[in-house]
Amino acid sequence: MAVNERELLTRFVDDLTDHAIVMFDVNGRVLSWNAGAREIFGYTSEEIAGRPFSDLHTPSDNLFGKADAALRDALQWGRHDATSRLVHKDGSSIQARIIVRPLSDSGQGLAGFGMLAYDLDDHGAGRSGRGEPAADEAAKPERGAKILVVDDNSGVLEEAVEQLTSMGYEVVGASSGAEALAALERDGDFDLLFTDVVMPGEIAGRALANKAMEICPGLKVLFASGYFEGALVSKGELETDVQFLSKPYRMRELGQKIEEVLNPTP
Repeated sequence: MAVNERELLTRFVDDLTDHAIVMFDVNGRVLSWNAGAREIFGYTSEEIAGRPFSDLHTPSDNLFGKADAALRDALQWGRHDATSRLVHKDGSSIQARIIVRPLSDSGQGLAGFGMLAYDLDDHGAGRSGRGEPAADEAAKPERGAKILVVDDNSGVLEEAVEQLTSMGYEVVGASSGAEALAALERDGDFDLLFTDVVMPGEIAGRALANKAMEICPGLKVLFASGYFEGALVSKGELETDVQFLSKPYRMRELGQKIEEVLNPTP
C-alpha cells in the first residue's frame, strides 16, 4: 500500500536517532519527542510529555532563565541557534547545538516551537552502547601544537576553544578575520588556522587563510562551515582540495580532523 509524503516525513522524524526533534506548545511544554530525543536525553515520550523546556537545562542556567530566553529569541528573530549545556535524565550534562524556531498555524498565529538538538560530545552513543567511544575516550592527538580558532559565532568559538584546549593544544580564539590577522601579526608562531568560511566583513575564511599564510609561511589551514562544501566552492568562497569540517561537529570528529591536518599520512 502506498504511503503518502506526510506519513513518510513523520516516520523519518520519529525514527531519526542522532538528532533530537522536539515540538513545544506556546508555553514551552513538550508536545512531541522523537527517537533522537530519547537517545540524547534519556527520557521516554511518556516521561517528558507536558514538561517545560527548562527541565532540559542546568539549574544554574534556569536561574538566569535561559530556556525562556531561547524561546523569546526564536520568537523575536525567527530562529535561536546556540551551543548550550543541557541535562540528561541521569543528571549528566550534554554539550548540544540547538536550533529553536517558532511554528505558526494556518492563520499565521503562534502555534508552538520546534527544536533540533545535536549532541556535540556524542554522549548518546556512549550510553546506548553502540560501540563508538565517547570523545574523551578516543585516541588522544599529538600535543603541543598552537591553533588559532576563528568564528564570528561566540558560542561556537567558545566551544571550539574549550574542546581543543581540553585535548592539550595551545589555543587562541578570534571572533573576526581582522582580529585573527592581528593575533597572527603579534605572534606568528601558529601551527594551524581553524576558521569558519562565511563571516561578516571583508576578511572572511578564504581571504583570511590567504593573508594568514603570507604572515606565517607553512601554516596549515582547516575550514569549517554549516554550508555544504560544494556550494561554498561554487560561490567562490572556498577553493577546491582544502581541508574542511562540516558543522555541527562532535568533539571526537574535531580532534580526529585536527590530527589529520597537523600530521597528514604520507
